[in-house]
Amino acid sequence: MKRRHLIAGSLALTALGNVPRGAQAQATPLPDGNLRVIFGYPPGGAGDFIARLVAEHAGRTLGRNVIVVNQAGATGLLAIDALRRAAPDGATIGMMPMTGAVLMPMVNSRATFDFSTDFEPVVHCVSYSLGFAAAPTLNVKAWPDFLTWAKANPKQVSYGVSGLGSISHLFGAMMQQVLGFELQVVPFKGGAELNNAVMGGHVPFGIGVTSDFAEPHKGGRMQILAVSSKQRDLSAPDVPTFIELGYRDLESEPWFAFFAPRATPAAAIAAWNEAINAALKDTTVRDKMVRAGFVVGGGSSEELRQRIAADKARWQPVVTKSGVRMD
Repeated sequence: MKRRHLIAGSLALTALGNVPRGAQAQATPLPDGNLRVIFGYPPGGAGDFIARLVAEHAGRTLGRNVIVVNQAGATGLLAIDALRRAAPDGATIGMMPMTGAVLMPMVNSRATFDFSTDFEPVVHCVSYSLGFAAAPTLNVKAWPDFLTWAKANPKQVSYGVSGLGSISHLFGAMMQQVLGFELQVVPFKGGAELNNAVMGGHVPFGIGVTSDFAEPHKGGRMQILAVSSKQRDLSAPDVPTFIELGYRDLESEPWFAFFAPRATPAAAIAAWNEAINAALKDTTVRDKMVRAGFVVGGGSSEELRQRIAADKARWQPVVTKSGVRMD
């Protein structure tokens, strides 16, 4: 989910969370010293941009330095393990994707954790949509064209994704179950490689983050046929949702959210929740998130807990039926 125009913005925030000169630390239930946000992917991507944007604003609210720690590796498992082992004193939280918090334990035996019991929910941060796109070589311009093409080429309906076990891969499995015909997955190493494969016609279709597909879609280098969100994605407003096309079961809005180690005091959770919600309500922060292709979240820690439970209940049957494993 990397976006070149975000890299400069991320690098510009070199002192993220630094308290303005002369600011005095507010009285909070958090321990003294720097605070940390663990993120499981390298600097420079869109998720990292969001983590740093929130950390900077939350740091001002809390009167502390909030440092983003990029604990990349093992498709996010290293960051999850680091958060699980962190002291539950409120000094450390993590920004985690839905893939890690909900889906990873369903497909990977190494993911021996349960976000419902092993972590404390803090707040939902942002959501985004997935786009289903066609290569320009197919002359498939709209969803009905795809159905016609798939009927005529039943053995060639394959879709590229940014990695096995990714949300894009599992959404493809959901599409197969809903549509009733086979879709073969073709994994690539990240979003950039996926984009190039679709644009070059090396794979007929692709499933990826809609905002990552938006620029080549506008330039005619691929055609987004549908998006998974409830409402049309602002980065590609001409593209219908699956709901509009009559597929209510193909609605999905993956997310990033903040969590704390298990047994973190409720007062510390509340302090983080308040600070992050303040960031998400800030006009400048919201505008930057929307321009990056995200839907801004927020809310209570209990609402995040309910979101996790609902997503687990929805995705477990899909994963079980698909047989997808990363072992």
